Amino acid sequence: MSRLEDRTENPGTIPAVFRSRVVLAGPGSSMTIPGIIASEITQALAQWAPVTRIQVDLDSDLTVGLHRAPSLAAAHEALRHLDIVRHQAPTNARLRAQAFKNWLGPDVGTAIAYAWPGINNAWIPQFVQIANAEGIRTIVACASLPKSNWANARMLAETMSHADLVVVGEVSDADELRAEYGSSGPTLDVHRALSLEGRSGQSSVQQITAFLPKDGSDSLATLLAAFDGIPEAGIEAFGLQVVMRYSGSEMPDMVSKSYHSSHVQLIGDDISALDLEKLVSTSSALSVVEPTYDSRAFSTAVECGIATVVLANSHLPEVGKGYVGGFLADQYRPASVNVAMSHALRLEQLGFPRPDAWEELAQLLNPTPHLVVRSFILREPTTHIE
Repeated sequence: MSRLEDRTENPGTIPAVFRSRVVLAGPGSSMTIPGIIASEITQALAQWAPVTRIQVDLDSDLTVGLHRAPSLAAAHEALRHLDIVRHQAPTNARLRAQAFKNWLGPDVGTAIAYAWPGINNAWIPQFVQIANAEGIRTIVACASLPKSNWANARMLAETMSHADLVVVGEVSDADELRAEYGSSGPTLDVHRALSLEGRSGQSSVQQITAFLPKDGSDSLATLLAAFDGIPEAGIEAFGLQVVMRYSGSEMPDMVSKSYHSSHVQLIGDDISALDLEKLVSTSSALSVVEPTYDSRAFSTAVECGIATVVLANSHLPEVGKGYVGGFLADQYRPASVNVAMSHALRLEQLGFPRPDAWEELAQLLNPTPHLVVRSFILREPTTHIE
């Protein structure tokens, strides 16, 4: 008998109630990758069930400066109007426990905590324990990061140990947790949406590849000015490839007159699909100007899971829904492009999931997205973790 069955099939239960609501708790800031991913999971769940989103941000300093490199996925999310109840969790542990108890009500069937190795996850045992006491199915979805960071995830083993189900992004991570838990731990599962592995380690030169429209002199001027903003003392660590079709000598002249021209390569030839994939997959970060739905460059970036800066004007690009590796920059402001590219380069080792992975994950986390009947046990008041 599973832990959940033990809690829900006890003869001493009160009458069954409808428990269709899903509660997802996790980082809330739309300026950080953990917060963006938690929002995408929430959006996917909301297609199937009523959802409550609890934003838990205990390390607010992690967002300093990131407002200058807004997320493309978050910008699209802001335009959606799904019926999602949102709460901000208190930073005080005692107040947070009371808030969790209020939000994990009798209509909740599944409680999900999103964990990110390396940040403050001290709230998760508290959240899981309160949900368990209410007879709610408990899940921890834990991001799988490049191996250099997995040591942090191993520290989460105890944090996640009382959940009914723990889902990670890599089989190797599940194996390590299984070794930690033995036969007494939670059920373990793996899903690709939680994996941010897959890209090679940081190279000696961080290669930026930019795709510009034909004869786009304005876009080229902005891009070169942004690249010239890199301090001269550190420029040896960077390279810029500009892919654009052009005629005449104007574009080569612009490149040759740029301050860091010796680190810029202008590619004007037509590129095959195979060469495009190789060019993208070997880059540290990408930049694309106002991509459309049929943009080969942007779709290849998504396939490769690479951090991509979209240069746009006042209109939100039509691409990027659900792609958490996309960032926005103003195509007429070099400083905006410089900041966004710097942020993308810091994420070089991460391989981002495809947008269609979120719906698959939602179906795993909430496999019965319709009204269900479940009983819960009447318990004496519990002393919660604080």
